[in-house]
Amino acid sequence: MQRRGFLLLALLALLALTDAVAKKKADCKYKFESWGTCDGGTGTKARQGTLKKARYNAQCQETIRVTKPCTPKTKAKAKAKKGKGKD
Repeated sequence: MQRRGFLLLALLALLALTDAVAKKKADCKYKFESWGTCDGGTGTKARQGTLKKARYNAQCQETIRVTKPCTPKTKAKAKAKKGKGKD
């Protein structure tokens, strides 16, 4: 009986530990270079990252490439001066 109780307790502890590790989720950490120039054809810019660290036995790619939309250029608008220049 004691042996059965010990095995049950060990199994429950193992399940709790496995659940805690799963909740933290395996991460892949990358070191990224600077964003590239805007590609006018696609309207996006890209950068590449190389694997820095893999946590919790995650299966990570050695290099990844990510893209994002180019930010529109903001033009400085001339503000009208209030109360001046009006006749």
